[in-house]
Amino acid sequence: MFKNKLFTKIVLIFTIPILGILFFSSTMVYEKIKLTQEFENNSFRFDYLKSAERLMISLEKEKILSLNYLNSKDLYKNLKEQQDITKEYFDKLKITLNNFPWKLEWKEHIEDLDNNFIKLEELRDRIVNLVVSSEDITNKFNLVNKRIIKTLVLLRFKDSTNSYSQNILRLDDYFNSNANNIEKLSSLAELTVISIQKELSHHEQNINLEKNISYIFLFFCFFTLIPLFFILRNIIFNEQDSALKIEKHKNIYELLNQANKFLTKTFKKDELYIEICELLKDNKDLTFCFIYDCVNKQVIAQDGELKEIIIKNKDSSSENLISKTIKREQNIVINNFKDENVSICYDKAKEFNINSMATFPIKKFNEVVGVLLLYSKEVNFFDQEAEILFDKLVFGIANCLEKIDYEDIRLQQENELKLSSFAFDSFAPMIITDNKNTIVKVNKAFCQIMGYSKEELLGQNPRMFKTAHQDRKFIESLWDDLKINGSWSGDVYNKKANGDIIALRSIITVIKNEEEKITNYLGQYMDISEQKDKEKILEYQATHDNLTGLPNRLLLLDRIEHAITKTVRHKIFGGLIFIDLDNFKAVNDTLGHDMGDVLLITVAKKIKECLRDEDTVSRIGGDEFIVLLDNIGNNSDDARRNISYLAEKIKNTLNNITHINGHKNISTPSIGVTLFSDSSVSVQDIIKQADTAMYSAKKQGKNAIEFF
Repeated sequence: MFKNKLFTKIVLIFTIPILGILFFSSTMVYEKIKLTQEFENNSFRFDYLKSAERLMISLEKEKILSLNYLNSKDLYKNLKEQQDITKEYFDKLKITLNNFPWKLEWKEHIEDLDNNFIKLEELRDRIVNLVVSSEDITNKFNLVNKRIIKTLVLLRFKDSTNSYSQNILRLDDYFNSNANNIEKLSSLAELTVISIQKELSHHEQNINLEKNISYIFLFFCFFTLIPLFFILRNIIFNEQDSALKIEKHKNIYELLNQANKFLTKTFKKDELYIEICELLKDNKDLTFCFIYDCVNKQVIAQDGELKEIIIKNKDSSSENLISKTIKREQNIVINNFKDENVSICYDKAKEFNINSMATFPIKKFNEVVGVLLLYSKEVNFFDQEAEILFDKLVFGIANCLEKIDYEDIRLQQENELKLSSFAFDSFAPMIITDNKNTIVKVNKAFCQIMGYSKEELLGQNPRMFKTAHQDRKFIESLWDDLKINGSWSGDVYNKKANGDIIALRSIITVIKNEEEKITNYLGQYMDISEQKDKEKILEYQATHDNLTGLPNRLLLLDRIEHAITKTVRHKIFGGLIFIDLDNFKAVNDTLGHDMGDVLLITVAKKIKECLRDEDTVSRIGGDEFIVLLDNIGNNSDDARRNISYLAEKIKNTLNNITHINGHKNISTPSIGVTLFSDSSVSVQDIIKQADTAMYSAKKQGKNAIEFF
């Protein structure tokens, strides 16, 4: 009843105006048809107008020839020909009049025209016999033309403008003036025809357009009314269905709200399943529901006949339906229970008013642990929106199950942390970070060696201790070991709160939960600064001269290797300067070894002052020094010139050491120089070349410079 009343009301509201429009359009079409018929009659009027135009011009020509004939009988032949033309035009005019739809109304005018032409025949005889005056000829011909003009006035063209009437008046004035100007008459007649032709053509186009529009409008109104009924019917029925769907979804929303309130409070799985079934039972659209617990192989539902049927038939189709849901891990919806026999409740569907059903997998940590089955009274109850809403309910159940597990794990971890806290607060420095590498715990020993308080460290990232020793390659290697092996050990240099660098031996261990997911990282440290300092001292002593502090032969050889590689890569020249102190033995013998050591220290200092920071000066033993230059020029000429200048500078600087602690210095330098630019010569060969050059300098009398 509701649908019928609503449909009737809306149909009346919409169709009454459309029926009015339909009536209006029909009337408009009828008027346009009548108007079109009137314009069709204009064609008769226009044919008459053209016939009359030709006749008037012919009469005027005949009149002029008749007047001329009175003066010259030689025009007789021309006059007869024109008379015949006039008669022909008059006959055509009569034919046009006989085709008039309203010729009965023009009967009097037709007879008048006939009488005037009869009189005109009499006039023609008199003209031939030359028994007529020119005045009679003019008056008679003008009279006939004026009778024709009178009929033109009576034509009454539909929608003609004033221009037509004005042109008719001009024609009438022409004949009143007794003019004999055939060109003027032709022009006036032609102007009359053209003006009315343009007006009729313009109006006829407008009328045809309006008539076509009227037809289209009538067609549109007529054919709109019928589809409108079906459209309105569909709209109303769809609105009715939408209202029912909204009501259904509203009930499901209320159920979700009640379920969410319960889900936030429960911490036991059994209570959760039972309470959900109780809530679903109160929904008026649902017939029955139950949850199948995959872990315990148990059916949770309201007690009753349907529950007993399901429990007794665990191996039947219902179990198969549950198995499909578990296997597919997705919803299964049956919107018409009568069409598909897939449930053990199929035979009882009519008895329990079951028309549709749906299954929803319940997941915990992405694993199906249960299945929710719902049976509804309504066909197509589980539409897309309803399915989404029940998915939200199942998602809430899954979250609650995960929350229960998390709570159990948390309690377990708390107990474990209580036990581990005793070990954590030992004398060994330790920190714990979460899986995002944020410090969550730190003991006193770590705070003491790093100089921070606990409050300053908690919530920070260990990268705050990073120094230049820990480059990108080092960090990537550390994280690779943690990822692959679950632990890393090695030495690190960390920055303390005061900016000092501390050396620590570190062991970092990955902590995982039961699902093998990383939860924390444990870092254990031991201060090895003293050990590192000892190692550095030993390393320094192994590579440097104890007296002068200059690199020794071992370090020099390594640097020469690097210098050779550099010259080859960059296509430059390197150089070696071999310096030997002349008379050094005499200094030692006369002044003592202490004075000899002072001289060696002074020489080392003076040579370093002559060099760049990147150059190397080395004491290779006794009174022998070697200077290494890894970039002395881009070509041999530049390299030779630059190293000559430097060797001369070193020689002059060492010669300026005139006294040693008040004693006169008798030692001078002998210098040998060599260049290298590729790897064809070994390190030992380069040193031998410089040594050979140095001995050449000694042979030259000492205190000299020689190139290899």
